[in-house]
Amino acid sequence: EAAGADAILIHSKQTTPDEVLAFIAAWSGRVPLVLVPTAYPQLREADIQALGKVGLVIYGNHAIRAAVGAMREVFARIRNDGGIHGVDAGLPTVRDIIGLQGDADMRELERRFLR
Repeated sequence: EAAGADAILIHSKQTTPDEVLAFIAAWSGRVPLVLVPTAYPQLREADIQALGKVGLVIYGNHAIRAAVGAMREVFARIRNDGGIHGVDAGLPTVRDIIGLQGDADMRELERRFLR
């Protein structure tokens, strides 16, 4: 904080939040703390909010872990079904994926700036 940090990221490799909670309790600074609770899922958002010192919680790998699980399930089903006919209708469309990538915004930028 004294060096100009806008926030302080705290993390622990412990499997309980005790170490992090002790740090938060002792923290008397004014910048918010950032928490990455991957190793201690028992710490709930309501508990974190009640501490009053954490400004941001990062769920750093949960989306990729969920994606890997979903990919495994889809490919297992494709293998079991002998093709994509049983899974295709339940998946996001290619148009959805392109939309998530910001294609419309990029096309607007191209229209405005490329000549």
